[in-house]
Amino acid sequence: MVIDGFVEDVSRTGLFLRAPKLVATGSSAAIEIELPGEPPLYLTAEVVRVEHSPTRAGMGLRIVADAQDRRPLANFIMRQHATLRRAG
Repeated sequence: MVIDGFVEDVSRTGLFLRAPKLVATGSSAAIEIELPGEPPLYLTAEVVRVEHSPTRAGMGLRIVADAQDRRPLANFIMRQHATLRRAG
């Protein structure tokens, strides 16, 4: 099953994906993340939380990979954070 969604929140160890389709807590997921200015990033994750309400529907995903595999995402987060700090 392919689920398109919007990453609402991200950290070094996980993310929250707003999506119209949901899968059960404990499910495994293969994630392809398109980062601006970067090649696509492929990660393995586990669904740790599911929210389904009129105001917010999506899944909390914990990245289950070696620290080396998470590094491109962490580097992107740090660059974005630095850019926002300079702009603010």
